[in-house]
Amino acid sequence: MRLLLTPLSPTIGVLIFSVLTIQTSSGEQLDLNSHFHGFTSGKRINAYPYTAPERVVDKALARKHKKPQATEPDGAAAALVDPSADFGMQGGPGMPGGMSNRLPPLQTVHPPAPNEKDWVLTAGNESLVDNVLAISLQYGGRLVSMGYYLRGQDVNYYAIMHKYTGPVFIKPAPMTFDELIKAVRENEARDLALTQVCGQEGKPGEITFTTYWERIPGVEFHIWFPGQPHADEQKQHFENNGYRLTYLCGYTEAGKGKYVGVWQKPTKSEAQYEAHYGLTMEACMQKDRLLVQKGFVATSLRVFNNKNQVLCTGIWENRNGRSNVQVGQNLEVMYRNMQRNPNMIPRQISHYFDNYQNIVYVVLWSDVDVNRYPNPPPLWDEAPIPVRFLKGSPELLSDDQMEFLIKRVEHFMKDLNIPGLSIAIAKKEQLKFAAGFGYTDIRQQEPVTPNHQFRVGSVSKPVTAAAIMLLIDKGHFTLESKLFGKDSIFGSEFSKKYQYPRYVTEITVRNLLEHTSGGWDNLQSDAAWVQPDMTTKELIEYVLTNVPLEYKPGSMWIYSNFGYQLLGYLIETTTGMSYEAFVKKNIFAPSGVYDIQVARPSISERAPREVVYYMSGNGLGFNPYEMLPPERIGPWGGWIASPIQLLMFMSRIDGFTNREDILRLGWSLNIMGFNGWQHDGRMPGSAAMLVRLDNGLEMAVTVNKEYSERDFFHELGYVLHHIGNNCDWWNDDYDLFQKSRRSSRSAKRHREAVQTTNTTNPHVIRFV
Repeated sequence: MRLLLTPLSPTIGVLIFSVLTIQTSSGEQLDLNSHFHGFTSGKRINAYPYTAPERVVDKALARKHKKPQATEPDGAAAALVDPSADFGMQGGPGMPGGMSNRLPPLQTVHPPAPNEKDWVLTAGNESLVDNVLAISLQYGGRLVSMGYYLRGQDVNYYAIMHKYTGPVFIKPAPMTFDELIKAVRENEARDLALTQVCGQEGKPGEITFTTYWERIPGVEFHIWFPGQPHADEQKQHFENNGYRLTYLCGYTEAGKGKYVGVWQKPTKSEAQYEAHYGLTMEACMQKDRLLVQKGFVATSLRVFNNKNQVLCTGIWENRNGRSNVQVGQNLEVMYRNMQRNPNMIPRQISHYFDNYQNIVYVVLWSDVDVNRYPNPPPLWDEAPIPVRFLKGSPELLSDDQMEFLIKRVEHFMKDLNIPGLSIAIAKKEQLKFAAGFGYTDIRQQEPVTPNHQFRVGSVSKPVTAAAIMLLIDKGHFTLESKLFGKDSIFGSEFSKKYQYPRYVTEITVRNLLEHTSGGWDNLQSDAAWVQPDMTTKELIEYVLTNVPLEYKPGSMWIYSNFGYQLLGYLIETTTGMSYEAFVKKNIFAPSGVYDIQVARPSISERAPREVVYYMSGNGLGFNPYEMLPPERIGPWGGWIASPIQLLMFMSRIDGFTNREDILRLGWSLNIMGFNGWQHDGRMPGSAAMLVRLDNGLEMAVTVNKEYSERDFFHELGYVLHHIGNNCDWWNDDYDLFQKSRRSSRSAKRHREAVQTTNTTNPHVIRFV
């Protein structure tokens, strides 16, 4: 159980650590035209060869739709520090200590070629810093330190990015204390370790926490609030159990200094270390000089304003290396001071405001890499991949056929490091095979079964299309019905404040189904994701007003999530039911699919048979559990389902004759060489593919890890191609759909596994 303590009162303390005990006492600059695409240090160049995807950058900046809380002091709190004090302050003309109240909109420094991508230190206007971070992310940069402050209503950021290979990471939006505790619990379930945390005050007494998480399997951590009741006992407990303080930060709450830290085990260092908090800025600089003389290296140092003073936290390790703390406004001057030793790079940045209301940056430079965790090894390097079959599936294949199928799936999973996969195959609307591979939960090593459910992303669109076609069959509207304007379905509902923009009144139901509305392109700026706090109705009004159509409806195919968001709203206004309730009752239930729902955003809300989702890569991750609410995501990408359930639904829309069909719209046709229909879907942490071949073979596959590259779906398509080329394996004598229904019902009560005896793979286990 985690020991988590709400901060209560300020304190000043010094911690001296060894491995076993605790004692407590009271420039050359890079040509950025060619490398950083449009920026020079302190200047903006009006040419950008590219702009990174908005969602990537928003995540790097802790999501712009959640506005940062003010950190600038007001009133008497502005009188803070004597700027002429000897803190290593930059000298120069202007204000005392080289200070100036005029800063360029962007400061950016980095090493010269050929190492220009190794790191970047930047500060300035939000949008400009945003672009620098996006470019560094494209180069493989990792966010190692970041902060912000407000000047009136203007948001200003500063950050350090390093390029090195490490685990996938996320930096969520600021969260409350309760949200932090929930995040600790849920992120632990997917091996995300908290490596940085700090508080900040918006309104007096309202604290939010910025956090930074990395996927580090096997690392345990605890949040700690030093200086609070029981903090000493917690510290002793952590040290006795092999933990080490790896991060420490201070912030102000209601005028009082508060502190938060992270304890971890195991860590990348076992050197003796000291941690200090509650020191004044002057005392902190003196402590740094003293410890450096004793052979210590600063590994963490942060400052913050507290009433009429600047307070500091720091961690120093007794190890080989050098560190230096630079204080000032001009990042370029700092870099020039450090250029004599190219191994000295910026590690951490924080800020305070001086007597003159100037922003002052405090940057820790060192030649020591600390807490750089490597990318976790591939999951299936040595371990066998467990398999669970739907009862009856192995008996319909020979040993050679089974071995071929298993090896093809295993090759795909090992090649892309997929934790869990589920597949189902039907022929002429009869289920012939279903199996789960790998783990639904890596930490618990819970195997995937054929009845586990996955987010299926855009495979939800055929479901929405089926519901629309059903309403057309009932005479509520036609494919050619217009949605906006005179004599349309919605009429003037969304034009009460403004007239409908160009082309909007020409959109028909068919246009939405076929992605020919003329805009709202997913690839440029996906309108379905904007304004996450809005209701669907509010979103529609916002998009119609602010995101114009580019082409005349019907003239251009542009894949659009927002188009299907409109279809979901059409279903709700027509039926008086929620989208989810209508589809469950009128589409899934007639298909024999019952235990199904639109995905919820958090781990604690996931369905009983839903898998855990994982991020891919070794850079900034798309957090699977930072999603839109169900009502916003359902019509275009929100459903969870097992592959068996997808095929049961498919049997009602596939055009084959064994079962009565509902629709034949809402599909991508003849994609990736399939002789038939295909639709794939992707959400953060999951992907799915649903295929219907003209030879009667139908396949569905789902995974609980997502890759943004299109080649991922090509690889997945190859797997299904190889299986589809062997459709003659199965005859027409058996239908496992009935077994799957019984198995699905029993899975809600219990699971049991028995060893399979009719296969050459010793790791295969059959689900009963």
